[in-house]
Amino acid sequence: MEDLEDVLKNELKKICDQINVKIVELTAKRGKNGLNIQVIIYKDGGVTIQDCEKVSNLFTGRLNVLGSIEEDNYSLQVSSPGLYRELKDAQEYSIFLLRQVKVFLKEPVKGLGNNLIIEGKLEGFANDTFSIDVKGKKIRLPLSRVRKTKLNG
Repeated sequence: MEDLEDVLKNELKKICDQINVKIVELTAKRGKNGLNIQVIIYKDGGVTIQDCEKVSNLFTGRLNVLGSIEEDNYSLQVSSPGLYRELKDAQEYSIFLLRQVKVFLKEPVKGLGNNLIIEGKLEGFANDTFSIDVKGKKIRLPLSRVRKTKLNG
């Protein structure tokens, strides 16, 4: 049996695909006041308040029709990833291609001095390795050498 987050994500994906929006993250947690659903969306050119409202309205309507949630009480929050979001998984590296990022390294990278922080444009991602343009220099890094990566504005 699918878990609740998978069911919700499948329903949300149908909506987001129709309106050209990507799902960055969906979490669903049960609390004393019911189910709290948080959704983070992204689209090229940025997410507007109208985008969040549209996804929220369409998703709420879909949930109510399908009865996907056993509880009557749920809250839904839809937002953008923000300017400085930490990338949490491989999928997010693909979603945020061509965005400026700040990479916090576990150890210095050859050719970049002793820096443990590098900034540049995320240019590619495949097989748990990403490429970044650092001041015109193309660097390929496996995720295993990275402590964290954040969007940089």
